[in-house]
Amino acid sequence: MAQAATDVRAMFDRIAGRYDTANRFMSAGVDVLWRRRAMRLLLDGVEQSPWVLDLGAGTLDGAVEILRQRPDAHVVAADFARTMLVAGRRKPRAAAVALHAADGHRLPYRDGAFGAAFSGFCVRNLHDLALALAELRRVVRPDSRVVFLEFFRPVRPRSFWDGLWTKRMLPLLGWAASGDRAAYRYLPESIQGFSTRAEFEAQLRAIGFADVSGQDLFPGGIASLVEAR
Repeated sequence: MAQAATDVRAMFDRIAGRYDTANRFMSAGVDVLWRRRAMRLLLDGVEQSPWVLDLGAGTLDGAVEILRQRPDAHVVAADFARTMLVAGRRKPRAAAVALHAADGHRLPYRDGAFGAAFSGFCVRNLHDLALALAELRRVVRPDSRVVFLEFFRPVRPRSFWDGLWTKRMLPLLGWAASGDRAAYRYLPESIQGFSTRAEFEAQLRAIGFADVSGQDLFPGGIASLVEAR
């Protein structure tokens, strides 16, 4: 497991400089809209000047969107791939984000440090999901909102989205945009090896989130949002 985690971290460090270009290219920019919707859900009704954790923050798209919607927020971005965080530092508002090269399985924060948390396209890459979710539960205050934006394994394979788009087209588009074929072959493999949304929601309840709900996003339910409190 340690070797697998090291390989994934090395992969993300390797593609950091081309990561955003590949994402915009592969999603035709829809990932930006998904993230905006996620942050509206996350930040609805939170306190003034909240402390917000962005787990698996990557190149800071999520952290910057939090600040765009709530300039008063204190945003902490944690990711085990340090080069990804550094690559996002040049973005507008990113200078206000606290960057921590931190492993999601061992978060360096006190209990209840955050009033809200977001994780975008991260949890699928964690080698011990139960441990990492328990850590996330530990560092948010009771009744705080946590929002996940993720690609979950479909309950039933969909011939176009799963057979053609995800398995064949996305790796080719990612390779064309990044020049790294192996990294974007990993994408469909990681989805197929992950939980369904219902399985993930059940796991959140098992570790202590009492109120959990999810929704699929356009187009075709490729990505999903899960809210937990």
